[in-house]
Amino acid sequence: MMRERTRQQLDPAGTTGIRIVTIALSVGAFVYALVLTALGASEVTNPMFAVGALVALAAAGGILIAMASPYRAPLTARTHFVVHGLALAAALFEALGHWTRNESIRDDWGAICLGVLLVALGSYRPAKEIVVGTSVSALLLGFLTLLEAPQLSTTAPPIVFVIVAIVPLLSLGYASAVFSREIVESIARWQRRAAEASVGLVKELRDGVTRSVQQDRVTILNRDVLPFFTELLATGRISNQDRARARQIADSIRRVMVEEVDRSWLENVIELAGGAGPGRSGAAKVVVDDEDRLAASMATDQRTALRALLVALIETSNFDRSDLRISLTASGRQCLGRLVANLSLSDFLLRSNFAPYFAVIRSVFTDMSIDFDAPTLTLRFSYEHQ
Repeated sequence: MMRERTRQQLDPAGTTGIRIVTIALSVGAFVYALVLTALGASEVTNPMFAVGALVALAAAGGILIAMASPYRAPLTARTHFVVHGLALAAALFEALGHWTRNESIRDDWGAICLGVLLVALGSYRPAKEIVVGTSVSALLLGFLTLLEAPQLSTTAPPIVFVIVAIVPLLSLGYASAVFSREIVESIARWQRRAAEASVGLVKELRDGVTRSVQQDRVTILNRDVLPFFTELLATGRISNQDRARARQIADSIRRVMVEEVDRSWLENVIELAGGAGPGRSGAAKVVVDDEDRLAASMATDQRTALRALLVALIETSNFDRSDLRISLTASGRQCLGRLVANLSLSDFLLRSNFAPYFAVIRSVFTDMSIDFDAPTLTLRFSYEHQ
């Protein structure tokens, strides 16, 4: 899945905290429109359009707040189009509601509220998309102002009214686009530096990992093989019982080595993570159902996101690994994943504790859905074969 160059998709975990700003901007825009409408009630000629303007703006802000949730990430171009369209319709309805009696452009709230919503969208959509939407909306509102100019009580060239009407929108919209571009470039630079550092870290750790694996094998030899050989040297002869024991030790070592080779990274995560439940030798068989070894088809960012969620689940208080199930199945070129976990958490705690993990997973997997029917969490996702 191609990720767009937006703050939300490049840094999904970090963007979860910005939702409170989105809520504040959306609510603030509506309150501002409501106050100005009340103060200018004497200029209203068509109450239906005036009320429709507020309803359209409330719908735009409500949709933006809802779709900015980590549970619905990422916020798509379609959502931007709907929010933008409703806010633009609100500006149009406001003008129609004051038609023939509007005294001044300066107390019209349509363009300003649209600009405020564009500021909120800066963390979720690309800069070019915001620039295009701002420019088109400015042209439409400018044309609407030209039509309305002859009816205004203030005498001035029509171009002055157009400038007064669209400058707030252009300022807020283009500022949002600049913010989007700069924050994306900043995140991209950080990710490049992190990638370079990780390459160097892998080189530094490779020798240590090799020594660790060797030590693990030496431990097995010291525990089983060395005492057996010591006994043989002490007795000076080999009995049928010794031969049977030798075969048993060889089979056990071979079985451990085969299991280590066959174990996928997903099974390793389950077995090496903390928590109660099955031990190292049995956890993966209990938890992971991946007969076709589809876990190996995940991209690096998908593995990282899923690994982080699994570790967080396993380290949850009173969590038992036997209450966790992961299944991966193939459907054409798609791999379908299903994760089921029993958690002794309320819906509020689940959302607050795991929102960053869900946001990251949504950004790297396709068709992700989350269902929590306490105490069972069910997460479904899909990805393509690599």
